[in-house]
Amino acid sequence: MIDPIPHLDPTKPWAWQTMARAALRALAVLATGGAVAAAAPLEFGVDRSNMGTQWTLAWPQEPKASPFMAADYNKPGDFEARRVAVMDGIARVHAQWFRDGFGKGSSDLFVDLVKLVHARGMKILAVFGAAASDYPPGAYLDKEESGCQWGTYPLSKINLAAYQKRVEAQFAAVRAAGESVDAFEIGNELDLYCNDADSPTGAEWAKHQWKWFLSDTQVQTFVRGYAPYLAASVASIHKFFPQAQIITYGNSMPASAPLMEALASVRGADGKVTDYTRLVDGYGSHLYPTSTTTSNMVQDATNSLRYEAAHYPHMSQKPIWITEWNPAGSSWWNGQPWYFQYDAHGQPGGDLNKADDHGVYKAMDRAGAIRVFNQDVVETLRSSATAPVNVSHVFYYSYDSGGPSPKCAHVKYSWPTSLPPTFCIDGMIDPSTGDLLPGVAAAVAGTPR
Repeated sequence: MIDPIPHLDPTKPWAWQTMARAALRALAVLATGGAVAAAAPLEFGVDRSNMGTQWTLAWPQEPKASPFMAADYNKPGDFEARRVAVMDGIARVHAQWFRDGFGKGSSDLFVDLVKLVHARGMKILAVFGAAASDYPPGAYLDKEESGCQWGTYPLSKINLAAYQKRVEAQFAAVRAAGESVDAFEIGNELDLYCNDADSPTGAEWAKHQWKWFLSDTQVQTFVRGYAPYLAASVASIHKFFPQAQIITYGNSMPASAPLMEALASVRGADGKVTDYTRLVDGYGSHLYPTSTTTSNMVQDATNSLRYEAAHYPHMSQKPIWITEWNPAGSSWWNGQPWYFQYDAHGQPGGDLNKADDHGVYKAMDRAGAIRVFNQDVVETLRSSATAPVNVSHVFYYSYDSGGPSPKCAHVKYSWPTSLPPTFCIDGMIDPSTGDLLPGVAAAVAGTPR
């Protein structure tokens, strides 16, 4: 096991706490001065995943409606102009950050991406994770064995030396190009079984009503995979980018927040207990609340962030980075209709969600819902007098996502568009024109109405 903090006396192990006791502990810290006074302004970013890998640089999901198909630069193998067009569009949002991942192959595309981001006055948050080449033979769990459609690997089986050699070659290429990386997110949604088979399956979470249920043994199985991987990643980053900020992987389920809590007390084979959270500057979080009504969205996101904050160690010094969030994205997988396809009276045939029964929030469009999230969820939690939640960054997912679906049967946009029927958008552009959607871009960047 890699010791991430040489010469540091080990922290004392604490007993596992219930959620209530963890929350009380967090409140006690805040009451004794742990709260962040005069918090720095919230920083906003945009996620546009997989710009660093050539094969994913395609149009939004309806080719016939996409302006990018008409241009010569979308011919096979020629993606540079498409990359520039996307980055120019994101720059018009006036976001401060751009989030994307290293590719698994040549570093050329990622180096080019970093240059494009910095040339447009943004900082880059780089996500990177394990590749198949980082594992020894026999570690792979195929589709039949794992239940994951693409198979998976347990992170605890990774060959850290092979992993570090690969990522350091990519880091060296960035440095050789005279560039740097501003921040790193170590892994992506590793609390999902298909991303890390040391994690519980979705079926197991569902069986327990998405509540925390793992035994101490199961928790330690996870942290003994992630903790050394985190330590190895941080060591490699510091060799090339000593000033970069580092956060944990984006947590995809609030219920798995105790995994981060467990990182603060990992017992090694020699009996030594190490607080691996001291290696990071913050905690990643991914939020996809339900937005049938804006009230539901606010309640869902607020509860999620409070639960996470109650479990994350050293929260006054290590903020939450919301590195993915979208008010409509969860509709793609939760079995509900598209949220924003009603009129002001709650009838089908518009581009609003529904008003709540108590009149707290009227029916509103996505731009309005995004503003409410920024103000009534994030800023309200940050400024709470009794139990502030330390959130520092918010990244919107994503820039140009959209597609046709039966869930979108009634959506009718309030701006002129040539989008086909049953097409819905959770990005920031109209895929038929490439233009930024009215109001959405400003809301994503935190601009008040």
